[in-house]
Amino acid sequence: MLVILHHLNLPGFSGGFVGVDVFFVISGYLITGIILAEVKTGNFTFGSFYKRRVIRLAPAYFTVLLVTAVFAWLLMLPAELENFSVSALYSTFFGANFYMWDAVGGYFGAGADTTPLLHLWSLAVEEQFYVVWPVTLLLLYKLLGGGRYLFAAVVVALILGLAVSEYGAVHYRAAAYYLMPTRAFELLIGTALAFVPLSLLDLVPRLARVVFGLLGLGLVIYGNVFFTEATWFPGLNALFPCVGTALLIAFARFDDPLLGRLLASRVAVGIGKISYPAYLWHWPIIVFLNLQLVELTPLVCIAVIIGTLMLAALTYQFIEKPVREFRRVSWPKVVGMGFALPAVLFSSAALSAIHWQGIPERFDEELNRKSAAVLTYADAVRGRCNEGPVKSPLGPDECVLGAEKTAVDILLVGDSHANHFSGMVSVLAGDAGLRGYDVTQSNTAFLIGVERFYRQGDQVVRQGDFRARNVVIEQELLPNRYDYVVLGGSFLGHYSGGLFSVDLTAPETPTPAVFREAMVRTITEIIRHGSIPVLIKGNPVFSFDVSNCTLNNLRFGLDKNCNLAREDFDERFREWSQFVGELSEQFDPLVVIDPAQVMCDKHRCYSELDGVPLYKDSGHLNYEGSKLTGKLYVEQFGNPFTSVLKGDSDQ
Repeated sequence: MLVILHHLNLPGFSGGFVGVDVFFVISGYLITGIILAEVKTGNFTFGSFYKRRVIRLAPAYFTVLLVTAVFAWLLMLPAELENFSVSALYSTFFGANFYMWDAVGGYFGAGADTTPLLHLWSLAVEEQFYVVWPVTLLLLYKLLGGGRYLFAAVVVALILGLAVSEYGAVHYRAAAYYLMPTRAFELLIGTALAFVPLSLLDLVPRLARVVFGLLGLGLVIYGNVFFTEATWFPGLNALFPCVGTALLIAFARFDDPLLGRLLASRVAVGIGKISYPAYLWHWPIIVFLNLQLVELTPLVCIAVIIGTLMLAALTYQFIEKPVREFRRVSWPKVVGMGFALPAVLFSSAALSAIHWQGIPERFDEELNRKSAAVLTYADAVRGRCNEGPVKSPLGPDECVLGAEKTAVDILLVGDSHANHFSGMVSVLAGDAGLRGYDVTQSNTAFLIGVERFYRQGDQVVRQGDFRARNVVIEQELLPNRYDYVVLGGSFLGHYSGGLFSVDLTAPETPTPAVFREAMVRTITEIIRHGSIPVLIKGNPVFSFDVSNCTLNNLRFGLDKNCNLAREDFDERFREWSQFVGELSEQFDPLVVIDPAQVMCDKHRCYSELDGVPLYKDSGHLNYEGSKLTGKLYVEQFGNPFTSVLKGDSDQ
């Protein structure tokens, strides 16, 4: 229920995603307890274990997957259906977390609210854990003889897993959120609790048990209320809901006058029985409402909750309960009919939809073209050229822009804004017969000699990879003497609100002077190494996600304003534009590329040109929009990489 209310964006549930962590602890406790009991009596077999997993998970799972696929076919445009089909393929084999990590780029990333199978990542984590854990537990049991030595091994694994999770949450946020190794410690908390005999817990005085139970509930509620999408997670922060859940499991009792009565009530038990199908159903419902532009008003939210619980109750009554009869069937038949057969059918359907490119005949060609452009993300097209290893980025042969030739002429560096201009730079480079090499990293504009900080809630936090990546570029790449070094970045935001320092002292207020000095230093170094510096000034930034604006106007017959007043753009860019002018005066070799010259006219800046939507969100271009910007730039102003006179290229 925490997860459902969180996904409905209801006040007080900003951290409702911790419901997943509660689920992980419960799962680790229950499954490990079952395995241990069977191992001790000599009744454990892998066949029976996975038979139970199939009977428990597969019927409702594939039912929801089937219904979701039908609605996807009916409502999703071809590019959307292609993406859905890939996610369905991953989800069929419990690999949804890998797809979401790669395609969504973060649980709160672009496209999350229109990805129907996003929520299946958690089931993928659980099942991946249960591929590894029974074998590991059995081996440890035989090697350590069970008892306290086995419990100690579990605790050690838990602590190591927590350390891995904390490191990942700080340095690799999306990966840490989705992947099993950084979530394993949560299941291991439940696992460790399964080793503690109930008889030992019952020795705790009744009043203390009540207090510990309330404390556990308080820890879960704390995470639900105070965590937000800005909270580092999982890592140490996940201990709040996980330890809270462990305390509830350990100390809540039927005879507890508070929690006991609450958790044993008919309502709580009823919700518990249908919680799994409710989790499966709720998110596709919300996503298809989002795709149809239905606002989540209070009445709609109530309808979603009622609809979810009704579907969950029907699934429980008519699918989950009847399939329990298959417990008497042999495990090969259960796994074959309950998992292998539907997996083959679903993967065949998904592969067919991918092969036929989302079946474009279902919609108008203009809609298809717009949708295809919106869903081309530079970070996906360019792959790990953008988010590769910080200190050892991919080489030039793996990250080619422009012409296919031997010598590398252009180096593109910077953050995600440099990455989204990779399409434009590739077009410009190709038109000039030059070859480019992109080395970009999110949140890492190329600025020499400074540290970058940012706000994390009330704290100012150092961007750990910023200096490390820029040292690599400065010391290992600049000496290669490329003809051009192209600087792209969220420079407008850095100039007006960035937090930079020449040392490890965290600034409390924006530091435009430090940024200016760093930019001058960077351009100076580029010139010193024999390269021509090229600065991409930036593009218009909207106050809302404009990516689907013109698409939705056409799709739903709307008339929403999808453009930005030119005067608003000019005012926002005024100080940054003045500084760019000063840089041009100071550095004669500097070439400035201003994409706004083709994206704006005298009156407005456009989110779409020549029928092609340009954006992937409010500020980043999609890859097709980036390439179109480059094409129009060459047509209107010439190619800055081939202009002879500085004045010709200083657009």
